[in-house]
Amino acid sequence: MAIYHLNCGTLNPLYPRNTQSILYCLLADTNDGLLLVDTGFGVKDVLNPTPFIRIFTALLGMDRSLEETALHRIEELGFDKQDVKHIVLTHLHCDHTGGLPDFPRAQVHVFAEEYDAAMQPKGLLGRFYEPDHWSHAPDWRIHDRREVTDWFGLDSIRIDEILHPDVRFVPLPGHTKGHCGVAISDGDSWLLHAGDATYPFYQNSDPAPPLKPLPWFVMNPPKVIERMIAGNQTPKLRSLLRAHGTTIRIICSNDAITYSRMKAGSTAS
Repeated sequence: MAIYHLNCGTLNPLYPRNTQSILYCLLADTNDGLLLVDTGFGVKDVLNPTPFIRIFTALLGMDRSLEETALHRIEELGFDKQDVKHIVLTHLHCDHTGGLPDFPRAQVHVFAEEYDAAMQPKGLLGRFYEPDHWSHAPDWRIHDRREVTDWFGLDSIRIDEILHPDVRFVPLPGHTKGHCGVAISDGDSWLLHAGDATYPFYQNSDPAPPLKPLPWFVMNPPKVIERMIAGNQTPKLRSLLRAHGTTIRIICSNDAITYSRMKAGSTAS
């Protein structure tokens, strides 16, 4: 089974300055076609963005580029958009869902609490849901807690529509109410896409060129800022990595460091 690591957007935000990150998506082979974890921004966001997307991508310092859409990345690998049968979303903020219209036949898997939060958005962070991204009426597959199983001491919900590999939601609330990590079995090991539940906490590791190293205030943000933006999942994920680091690899949505290592064929530690 192959897992492909995709950079679906290079970010140079206006704040904090002198930082660079990515929109990190995954593509995996399954028994039922390709599975995409998160989508980044999509073709419509590039060619005909809504006013909010136009402002948001400008704040991110992101060049809206067709070459960095998930659709283009997948076609670069020699696949067709029809090959993408499943999309699994860590959450429904606009920088994770823009590519949904580019794969209209895919089943879109989302955690029930996150689906409810996006359909009835509240508060400031609720503005980061962009209903235009699902105006095409995706084939939603809503997963809830009725069948929770243990995953290395954490709750998980298996996505039963996919028989192989084992793919699970791992609830990691905080950034949003229903935010989840997505765990994918890779033989005897696992890859956990932790979404926006944490930041790149791998120390003393710089990304391979052309990506830039992250400054200290991103690698070790003030705790109040971390809790406000990501929640309080980082200590749990650090403990998970310490206890099971030979079995589990962890990435997050803006983790250019691990992305560059994975693309180079090695594992960050």
